[in-house]
Amino acid sequence: MIRFLNFPGNLGHLKCIILFHAFILLCSYTVKAQTTHRLTGTVIDSLKDVVSGADVFIIADKDTLSSITNTHGRFIFSGFKADRISLLVMSVGFKPYTRSFQYKEGQQNMDLDMIVLDLESNLLDEVVINGRDKPIKFKKDTIEYNASFYQVSENDRVEDLLRQLPGIEVDEHGNTTTMGKPLQKLRVNGEDFFTSNVKDFISQLPASVIDKVEIINDFGDEANFTGMKTGEPQKMLNLVTKAGQNRGTFGNALLSGGTNKRYGLQGNGNLWEGSQQIGFSSSSNNTNNEAGVNTAVAAGVNYRDKLSTGVTASAGYNYTYNKNLSQQLNSTETVTTEGTIKNDSKSAAKSADNNHNINFNIQSIANKSYFQASLGGSLAIKNRDGDIFSKQTGLILQDLQSASGSNTKTPNLNGNFVWARSMEKPGRSMSAGVVVSSGINQVSDDLRNKISYYDKHTSQLVKDSLVNRFVDTENRTNMVTADFRYSEPLKSRSDSSVKRNIDFSYFFSLSKTRNSLYTKVDNSTGRTSVVDSLSSIYSSSFMFQRFAISYRYQAERLNYSLGVTAQPSLLTGQYAGNEDRISHFELNLSPIVNLSYNLSNWDNVAFVYTGSSTAPDFYQLQPVPNISNLQNVIIGNPNLKSSFTHSGNLSYQHTDEQNGSTLQLALNGSVVEDQVVSNVVLIKDTLNSLKQETHYANANGAYLIGSMYSYSLPFSKNKFNAELRGTFDYINMISYANNDLNQNRNINFSQTLKLRMNQRRLTLSTSATYTYSSNRYSIELLKLRNIETWQFNWSGRAFLNKNFSLNADVSKRINSGYSLTVANPLLINLSLEKILFKNRQGTVSLQAYDLLNQGNNLVRSISDNSITDSRYNQITRYFLVSFNYRLQNFGHKKTR
Repeated sequence: MIRFLNFPGNLGHLKCIILFHAFILLCSYTVKAQTTHRLTGTVIDSLKDVVSGADVFIIADKDTLSSITNTHGRFIFSGFKADRISLLVMSVGFKPYTRSFQYKEGQQNMDLDMIVLDLESNLLDEVVINGRDKPIKFKKDTIEYNASFYQVSENDRVEDLLRQLPGIEVDEHGNTTTMGKPLQKLRVNGEDFFTSNVKDFISQLPASVIDKVEIINDFGDEANFTGMKTGEPQKMLNLVTKAGQNRGTFGNALLSGGTNKRYGLQGNGNLWEGSQQIGFSSSSNNTNNEAGVNTAVAAGVNYRDKLSTGVTASAGYNYTYNKNLSQQLNSTETVTTEGTIKNDSKSAAKSADNNHNINFNIQSIANKSYFQASLGGSLAIKNRDGDIFSKQTGLILQDLQSASGSNTKTPNLNGNFVWARSMEKPGRSMSAGVVVSSGINQVSDDLRNKISYYDKHTSQLVKDSLVNRFVDTENRTNMVTADFRYSEPLKSRSDSSVKRNIDFSYFFSLSKTRNSLYTKVDNSTGRTSVVDSLSSIYSSSFMFQRFAISYRYQAERLNYSLGVTAQPSLLTGQYAGNEDRISHFELNLSPIVNLSYNLSNWDNVAFVYTGSSTAPDFYQLQPVPNISNLQNVIIGNPNLKSSFTHSGNLSYQHTDEQNGSTLQLALNGSVVEDQVVSNVVLIKDTLNSLKQETHYANANGAYLIGSMYSYSLPFSKNKFNAELRGTFDYINMISYANNDLNQNRNINFSQTLKLRMNQRRLTLSTSATYTYSSNRYSIELLKLRNIETWQFNWSGRAFLNKNFSLNADVSKRINSGYSLTVANPLLINLSLEKILFKNRQGTVSLQAYDLLNQGNNLVRSISDNSITDSRYNQITRYFLVSFNYRLQNFGHKKTR
């Protein structure tokens, strides 16, 4: 059953279409002109904000053509012959717009004046119509969720709405992913929104103002303007608000305090007047339950506004400070051809990070041109002090005590310029862009080490060795990239809405790196002196080009690009003391494949292939030993070549029109040529003992095959929802151990069953997840390293009455296969919340975290021929009292 208001913007749309077609049939006449025409226009509302997703129809002679406005409110029709045209534009919440006009003799193109839609003011009684909601639709590069299909409570934020959408995951920290990929950009009604920070704003915006949620495969503004889409798209979240809700004032103030010296302060405010956006934020808290004990401070201000029609400018500044006190246990197992090395370590560290970011941006979008320029800068200052004690057993018997201090300073500056233009000939366009960046990374390390050597037969102490070093490293990187694209339309049938283009593109990238490394020791006079054998100056450059030609086909349901690229690259390097200049040239050919096919409004299949080159990092090229870790000294290889990665992704998405169920499937794979891998070798020291050294080499054989699926089934009028999702990955990782090729065949499998109940006064969610990970090394075939985890979660929210609500979150984790001794924690979090004030915008809450005090942080990481299990200290049990006041006022009239 669908509920909506009785006004022409909704129920009247069907009448509008019928009357519109009847009028055209009565007024139509035979058209004799043979000139093909092109029609373009932009749709805005009465407040001059663009209207995206509006339905646009034209009647040209006996043909009816349809289109949808893009994120900039633009629509395009081409290839029709009729001189007399009738236009209809409709969007939910606005009055329908109709117009008829005629082309002059010989006129081919017509660009309409701004089409202004007026808000529908006839908001009368509510009408109930029996029918089926359409929860999801597929539109080319976009998945569109109908927000009205999902249950939204009074104080829900957008993140609460996203948690109900099939195929979308929002974790406890607000990080959002879809089909395994993070949502990296946020827009509202097709326009950039404040800082575009997805995590921040989905926790601030009320879900009640949202009409639709769109997940877009975004190829960038330049590609959206020209239609030439290449490379791997980012996932973008676009929120479409209800009519008249594209402005407002929102924010909140939070004050909290509790046991274990926990506290939180937060204040943010945002003024949103369509295109004008002013926001500020500030916070200070130590309630982050991730690794270690954390204190975080943040502040920022952002401004965005239209300077004139189509021209938008923005600026922002953000500051963050993070302090971390951590204690860590590590258990690392390294396999070699000669045996296994076990390393158990304990560490304590404190760190403080200061980060400044500033940006300026200006963007102009006109009927036939696009321009964007930006300037940004950042400064990161990091200080770290730590102590480590590690014990090596197995093939090597050593103890290492290390105390270190590190200071890092990283200033960066970048600029970006993009220009694009549509030509007079319909479909012909060109664009160009330049990006320039410059950065410095300066690190000063004070390393104080004591190594104890043991006899491998008797385990008796043989010798202690004290090694103190001061290491200064400076890495300077300058980079420039440029690209040019040109698209030429191919002739189509005059009565066809199909578009065909030949696209040409060129991309150029040049990066230059200069790395200096100076290692110093205290001499007999009490001064420091440079150790030449552990110091060097190394410079490298990487030049990459991509020439591409492709054929692009665009129709109502089928869109694809097919072509080929040639990608030459040149990696050069030189270091002081060696007159030989290293030079490696590579030429890679790869196809262009980008396909999207909508079988219907509820079925879509898509495939994307990408090929890309990657240069080695400077530390992998640096030929001088890095002694930061004396138990594993790193020595780069200046003869490395660049690697090339082939990646492909196939996806299928389906919504059942009858029961609202959704199915999403994805299959992805990648193969890497000349991958840069480590080569961990064992060498003898002066005591005839062994120590590790890490070198680098190029190797082939790395690949990945992955799959994932999600099936969601709503029932009982969407009051209940069941979802089954899972992943399976097979990864062949390669490395060298003592110059022998080692393959790590890694299998990852996960399966989740989730049930959710959405009622007005009660929301419940429960899930069970099983994960399995297996690692098998080719150089040690008989020993498997498998971990299995069962995770059970239950959460609920109950409204006890109009003003009180009770929240509960319970999870149980069962672990097996880790090297460290681990618990199977049962975590229980409870909170009681009371709504305050007549406007119901204030809340006071009592929160209890980890009532049984069983929280622990356990992580497994895999690197080449080593597996590391880590556990960190945490403060997980504490009680917190919080007062929160939310400011939200949406839909008010514009005052300026």
